[in-house]
Amino acid sequence: MSTSLHEAPGVLVEFESPDVFHEIPLHLPPDALDAQVSELAARIWPGGTDFQREATAAVYREVAGSLDADGVLHAALGLFATEDDRISTANLLVRIEETEPGDPGIAAAALHELLSLEPHRDVHKVDLECGPAVVSFHATEVDGEQVAAPFAFLHIELYVPSPFGGYLVVFSLSTPSLADLPVYVSLMSEIGESVHFARDRGASGGVPEGSPEQPSAGGDARSVFG
Repeated sequence: MSTSLHEAPGVLVEFESPDVFHEIPLHLPPDALDAQVSELAARIWPGGTDFQREATAAVYREVAGSLDADGVLHAALGLFATEDDRISTANLLVRIEETEPGDPGIAAAALHELLSLEPHRDVHKVDLECGPAVVSFHATEVDGEQVAAPFAFLHIELYVPSPFGGYLVVFSLSTPSLADLPVYVSLMSEIGESVHFARDRGASGGVPEGSPEQPSAGGDARSVFG
């Protein structure tokens, strides 16, 4: 599925979301949100009961409200059956953060240095078709009175500086399905290689004078994760 986000006035960021991800509707009026979360619940429970679908729709209605308030621009639920008859799940969130204007290579190098200071992270500089980026891996543990037993989440974060400068696109994937990490690494790689920045001809704003029409790193891009 192709997704376009307004990065800044006059600029779009586009990426392809693999089929295993089901979009969580965001930034919609109540009536449209109700219809969209009902469709999402039907995709999650194709053979389920009305109660299961209604309960799931209610949950994702609340989730959508929380993500809207948190400034998330795109969200999706990853869901697929594994060869050993398990259901693997993940969450994908996309944000756009404002940064200091400047060269994307310098921005990526500075971000790599900053994230590498955190000892629990495994951080790498990568080259995408759209330019330099940074990928980070780390894990967190969920515990406390609300869970029967502690369990871990794995996190893959891809940071892509805009070639137009001033913005950073952040893709965050989290999964409790530890055994399926190689699959999610591959899926995040697909997303990263599909990221594309372009001028938005329908917007009233502009991009900095002299910016390329469709900026690209050029040449062969290596895999997001090396």
